[in-house]
Amino acid sequence: MSNLVVVGAQWGDEGKGKVVDFLANTAQVVVRFQGGPNAGHTVYWRSKKYTFHQIPSGLLHRQTRGVIGCGCVIDPYRLNEELAVLSAGRESFFRRVMIDRRAHIILPFHKELDRLHEEQLGEKKIGTTGQGIGPAYQDKFARVGIRAGDLLNEDVFNDKLRRNVAAANFRLMECYKVEPISFKELSTALWKTTRPLVAMIGDGTLFIEKALRGGKRVLFEGAQGTHLDIDLGSYPFVTTSSTVVAGAASGSGISPLWLEEAVGVAKAYTTRVGAGPFPSELPEEEAGRLRELGGEYGATTGRPRRCGWFDAGLVRASVRYNHLSSLILTKLDVLDSFAEIKICVGYRYQGQRLKEFDPFFAQELEPEFITLPGWRESTKTSRSYKDLPLRARRYIAKIADLISCPVALVSVGSSREEIVPVEKEKLKWLK
Repeated sequence: MSNLVVVGAQWGDEGKGKVVDFLANTAQVVVRFQGGPNAGHTVYWRSKKYTFHQIPSGLLHRQTRGVIGCGCVIDPYRLNEELAVLSAGRESFFRRVMIDRRAHIILPFHKELDRLHEEQLGEKKIGTTGQGIGPAYQDKFARVGIRAGDLLNEDVFNDKLRRNVAAANFRLMECYKVEPISFKELSTALWKTTRPLVAMIGDGTLFIEKALRGGKRVLFEGAQGTHLDIDLGSYPFVTTSSTVVAGAASGSGISPLWLEEAVGVAKAYTTRVGAGPFPSELPEEEAGRLRELGGEYGATTGRPRRCGWFDAGLVRASVRYNHLSSLILTKLDVLDSFAEIKICVGYRYQGQRLKEFDPFFAQELEPEFITLPGWRESTKTSRSYKDLPLRARRYIAKIADLISCPVALVSVGSSREEIVPVEKEKLKWLK
């Protein structure tokens, strides 16, 4: 098995960073295929915390090369900072990461437009991270965006930037009544900022294709989660890229026929950041307990996450959209102290019972729950499936049954070692 796609099966923040880090042990290439610095993938290694925003999470393994794919949008300021932090005291990440020249650039005014648009929406705001992701993708699809390859020629870069600044200033002044941006100041600062990144720019699609043809193991890493997908997610409370397996092909610039296996990542409960439907959400008093036990605060923004019970209908839809071969369940240990644990097994909608989450009618879905007894034992030291408490095993088995997908691995802590095989053979990548 030479390649694997890892996607989130909920609304993001499922622990994909740790999973990709674990699976990258045998990979030669790790590809981020969509999103931007709104992602926050956290990895713990040798008691140290690493947070990846734009760089693929699997690069703590020295044999791996990383590609920031053509489906991504890149903030050069944040990327320089991230590279500097990650390279401190280690082999330089600058030499191990390629930026696809087709990837689009997030400009400072994208962030300003993002923030102002959210403020204008008021109570109807989406709840974006304010990182300029949406406006950058808007420019991409309006065919006026600046791409990484444009940073190789100063004349081309300045010509495109001048037109973009003029368009942005029109919106800033006419729509939001704020001061315009100075083209000269921005051009000088941005050109200087991007110089360290120039050597990293190349044809990522060709690099990935050669790796695949050479039989190298390629790991494709998604950001956010399935239900934030621009097409399949709980629209309009979604991100602006394709977060599902289909996006791995277009966001990497390869044929979808190369993709061999897909695995989903889900928490043992459910969280969501920002606005939007959340059928299994708990009242704040109960959600607060899950939030504190699980440390549910955004790695990028620090915002508290909304918390609720595991939603089997939500993950069941992800299994179908992505044709998942297996699921990796994270943060099981967060539930160790609960006397009772609920699972959302379906919904009521206009007198009918639905087994699968339907984003089109999401605001009207009435969740149905079952209650399972908690195990009230620590799972932190478990290293095999038999080590887990019986009730924890029953909980895992129930989830697998409800989503019609086997659970291959379970995480019971933040480190690489705290991953327990359940049906390891279902994840062919590990063979």
